[in-house]
Amino acid sequence: MADKKYRKTFTVDGVRYYVRGSTKKELAEKEIEKREEIKNGIVDKQNPKLDDYYKHFTRVRRSEVSESTLRAQQSQFKIISEVEISQGETFGSMRMKDITPKDIEYVRLQLLDDGKTPENLNTCFAHLKHVFNTAVYDETIEKNPCRNMKKLKRESQKVGDTIHRALTLDETKKFFKAARERNSFYLNVFSIMIKTGMRIGEVTALYPSDIDEVNGCIHVRKTITRDEVGGYKVGDSAKTECGNRDIPLTDEILDIINQQKLINSELFGEVDNGLIFRSSEGEILREYTLNREIRRVCIDADIDYFTSHAFRNTFATRFIEQSPHEYKILSDIIGHSDVTLTLNLYTHVMKDNKVKAMNSVSIDTGVPKMCQER
Repeated sequence: MADKKYRKTFTVDGVRYYVRGSTKKELAEKEIEKREEIKNGIVDKQNPKLDDYYKHFTRVRRSEVSESTLRAQQSQFKIISEVEISQGETFGSMRMKDITPKDIEYVRLQLLDDGKTPENLNTCFAHLKHVFNTAVYDETIEKNPCRNMKKLKRESQKVGDTIHRALTLDETKKFFKAARERNSFYLNVFSIMIKTGMRIGEVTALYPSDIDEVNGCIHVRKTITRDEVGGYKVGDSAKTECGNRDIPLTDEILDIINQQKLINSELFGEVDNGLIFRSSEGEILREYTLNREIRRVCIDADIDYFTSHAFRNTFATRFIEQSPHEYKILSDIIGHSDVTLTLNLYTHVMKDNKVKAMNSVSIDTGVPKMCQER
């Protein structure tokens, strides 16, 4: 794991420390040096533990990023920091200047052995690299031990082809038939997502005041987010700046909303206040709750599992298939910042439409087909 052959752990005032050395002599010298640093009170200032430095890192970023981002990054760091590198010692308890590239690689391999996916670990270690870059910038360390770390290769299919896939027409019919037959409480959530392309957080942050029947649109202005301690709440803004948008309110979509309002009135005694789409307990609907219900419906429908994000991809795919020239409108409806993002996500549909369009072109040259064959 490390460059040093020997390692010794010792305790001072109830705090565990360790040193490494290539020889037993060097190990003894390192211990004397470390004890002297501890005695003079300079260890924590000049060479903090990774966990302690991360607390400082988080305090600084608290005013720079949202609570949900901060919480997500803390979860990423926790996955790495809690890896045990020796008996009773975690990676997060290591001193910043003592961490080597081999230590980083050891931790990553341990997490792979524990079943973490390459995609997940790439995200976690990208954040760790940012932490060490900051430590280099503020001169806590001289070099970033993650600087030459390469991304792990993807070993699984892209989520866009599996759990986030666009549903086929047959899958869609089977799913909604099964959802109706099991009288799913979230049938209206499924319906509005697949008919608008809205994200789950946007749908579940809708209030009656967001439904503008006069102008015929849904005002998407907020999304569900999480605070630093993990609580769910309605945020003050959409996911992105382009997430603030107006979605046309069709009669079909309005009917779905009115059905849900009626259900809310019967179950919760509310008519014109509170969130429109909520959990069966009347609370903020969480994504994992909806995905858990989707899994049950998929079992009933005998189709492969997918997540709620698949409804968004299904909407966009059907839209492009049926209105291939209106991709700019689609980009506005689903809240993409750039139309090229929309096109890149649905290139497979554009390719199919190109083939169909090419086959529909008929130009009579008067030359027999046999003569056109190569």
